[in-house]
Amino acid sequence: MQRKRLGSIATIVGFAMTTLSACGEATPVPDAAAFCEELRSNRSAIVAATVNSDLELTATLELYRRLQTLAPLAVAQEWSNVLQAIETANTVVPGDPGSIQRVAAAAYQSEFSALTIREWAMASCEVDLGPVTTLVPHDAPEPATPVGAAD
Repeated sequence: MQRKRLGSIATIVGFAMTTLSACGEATPVPDAAAFCEELRSNRSAIVAATVNSDLELTATLELYRRLQTLAPLAVAQEWSNVLQAIETANTVVPGDPGSIQRVAAAAYQSEFSALTIREWAMASCEVDLGPVTTLVPHDAPEPATPVGAAD
């Protein structure tokens, strides 16, 4: 049952990261360059998610929390949304429909954030965090043409 819960976390969130030691370091502050470097250093773990143990889950959560402190304003809210989805996934109770529904809702709500982070990371850091798996397409809507606008 524990393995099923961990597998659900990895699947729903779509990406995870590996261990990053922050022992003895000062508390990080938002820093785009440091954020980019952390993304670059952990890219393979982000793209190829593996959460097969409580230890790996703990390491993933610690790293996502650390990255939250470094996240620049441009993606800070989006990173927070993804982190919240992972934290919600950590609470899933296999076989409990309400618990599973909360995790599914959190995953859905974080999809656009994950896509935004991916696009920002590519444009700002030259780090490709894709592909990002989504439940529904999140294409940007076409801008509306104002009524009476000239052709």
